[in-house]
Amino acid sequence: MFILIFSANKVYSCSCEKSSVKYGFEHSDLIFTGKVVEINEGKVYDSIPSSTEKGKYYIREINRIEFVFKVTELIKGKEKSDFITIVTSGGGADCGNYFDLNSEHLIYSYETDLQVNTFEENNKVEPYFSTDLCTRTKNLNRTKKSEINRLKRLNKRNKK
Repeated sequence: MFILIFSANKVYSCSCEKSSVKYGFEHSDLIFTGKVVEINEGKVYDSIPSSTEKGKYYIREINRIEFVFKVTELIKGKEKSDFITIVTSGGGADCGNYFDLNSEHLIYSYETDLQVNTFEENNKVEPYFSTDLCTRTKNLNRTKKSEINRLKRLNKRNKK
């Protein structure tokens, strides 16, 4: 058992600091409540350089999941659609989210043009909205009404 624990070279995990509602508001491009109505799962392939052999690259497979939400209430953002797609890696050590079909959530999201799960400057793609475990995104039934009311007040002040 001791050998197994200490034999791993690298361990990656999601680590986030707790943030305030105001911080979450300021660092999100789009905030809304909505229900997951469609899930489209796929893979993205990326090459990464070997850390030990110069000129050698490895191909890695990355989850790319599109969650289509039926918007219940738009709190922050300029989206005009009743449906919004949020792209993420689906969870795990990379901090992606996974949402169940028909579940309702408060979504704090940001727009990015970096390939999902790599976030390297040279992996630019068409802009999309994403979220992760380090945002305040949560299941709607675990969201306090006071948080949504605070977000609405921040949005009113922001528009002035």
